[in-house]
Amino acid sequence: MLHRLASGDAVVLLDEQGNSIGFAPRLDVHTDATPLHLAFSSYLFDEAGRLLLTRRALHKRTWPGVWTNSCCGHPLPEESQQEAVRRRVDEELGLSIEGLTLVLPEFRYRAVDASGVVENELCPVWVGRVCAADLRPDPSEVAEHAWVAWPDLVRSVRATPQAFSPWAVLQVPQVAALVTDDGTPLVDRLDDLVAPVPDEVATVAAVDALVAGELSSLRQQWSSWVPDVEVLAEDLPTWLGQLAALGGKRFRPRLGHWAYVACGGRPGAGYDTLVRATAALELLHLFALVHDDVMDESASRRGAPSAHVQAAGWHRAASADGDPDTFGRNLAILLGDLAHARAARLADELPDDLRTTWHELCLELIAGQRADLTGAAAGRRDREHAERIARLKSGSYSVSRPLQLGAMAAGADAEQLALLEAFGDHVGRAFALRDDLLGLWGDPAVTGKPAGDDLRSGKATVILALASETLTGPDAALLQHPDGRVDEALAALQRAGVEQRVECLIGDEVRSARTVLAGSGLRPEGIAGLLDLAGTIAWRRA
Repeated sequence: MLHRLASGDAVVLLDEQGNSIGFAPRLDVHTDATPLHLAFSSYLFDEAGRLLLTRRALHKRTWPGVWTNSCCGHPLPEESQQEAVRRRVDEELGLSIEGLTLVLPEFRYRAVDASGVVENELCPVWVGRVCAADLRPDPSEVAEHAWVAWPDLVRSVRATPQAFSPWAVLQVPQVAALVTDDGTPLVDRLDDLVAPVPDEVATVAAVDALVAGELSSLRQQWSSWVPDVEVLAEDLPTWLGQLAALGGKRFRPRLGHWAYVACGGRPGAGYDTLVRATAALELLHLFALVHDDVMDESASRRGAPSAHVQAAGWHRAASADGDPDTFGRNLAILLGDLAHARAARLADELPDDLRTTWHELCLELIAGQRADLTGAAAGRRDREHAERIARLKSGSYSVSRPLQLGAMAAGADAEQLALLEAFGDHVGRAFALRDDLLGLWGDPAVTGKPAGDDLRSGKATVILALASETLTGPDAALLQHPDGRVDEALAALQRAGVEQRVECLIGDEVRSARTVLAGSGLRPEGIAGLLDLAGTIAWRRA
């Protein structure tokens, strides 16, 4: 991926508007008529908030022996700015960057050394966090180094500019003049700025902890209202907690996490909003699972009896009055309602724009479920109807909306939101298609659900829509009314190549999703996380 030339590292040449127009050897390009080219400067802070200053080696061709910022360099062709900063910091200082943030994206300067060599660079400025103990400077690049307080550097540059590189003399005052959204000088928030966002595992753990905390406080309230349980082994909040503890793939918080990272989200209030929004999604997901199982009459979920089946079993074990199946359905509906109510409580404390999005996704989910029920009753198997249901019931609240919530928590702009919406549309379709395949051919020991349920219930899925377009004669009739011949219907689908066609569709959606993010302005680490998760979603086994 990184291109090197025989005569030295390549630098990216730019026109006056900052557009790439080619590349040239780094050593050859720096003359008394140096063309405009791409570079970067970095300011690295340690755990105590001290800035790393470096003194250029005495044998350097330009500005030997002057003090400057932590590290400078040139991105190679097809190398992102972040990749270039991390590469050069590792090569020159032996350091790994934990958090990296762009603060002056359009900094540009021109300076002439005493030797006559010209620097002429578009040089974005980055700040990052490093571990001071890991510092191993390359003596061919760095003569000395010092860890200094940022305010001391600002004063020194102002008092003795001749001791510093010309680019640092220009950059330091500009960084010092930056303020955060609330008007606080950036120098007072540098530690927050460069602090790394917790990783995906930590985000999921934070979401799980918030969900558990919500259910724990709910249990305390509940016991004051309903101190005794007549038939159930557990009260509703405890039961809901047990359902949450059964696991799940946590795709929604993971998607929200990577959207947050991709849009430049940082630790702080925005990250707390991300955790709250995706915790609300996880509780909403519990509501959807419980109610979906009731409506589909599914016997199991996540390898355990569905909520309505479990409740009916408690009724029978207690030899209670009334019909156990009716009792089970009614109690499961209440359990789902409780999950929805607690999810809404979390969502109520979100910022206005996220709360509006939350409300819309709840309505989409209900609209999709209604279309699923009425479509099945009407015997609809057309692809348009099936894709609409898949988008509303699966693609939206499972993929697109979590991405949107994560991006909004990070303060994403309209362009970033549009990119993630397009990406989410493709991944959402892949998610729904894989769901359909697993619903028919998934291993119940892995999926935790019976295979073939969609055929038995006559649900409109893209798979059955494709089959309706393909099958003829007895196979087509069997598909319409499989009754007790589900295995035969599945075999008919395979003979028609439907399973293979759906796998191809999934692959197409993943490739399209990758194309959406290719060359985008989103953060590289966020893009990498999103693409990795897209593959996990598309080719999951459960």
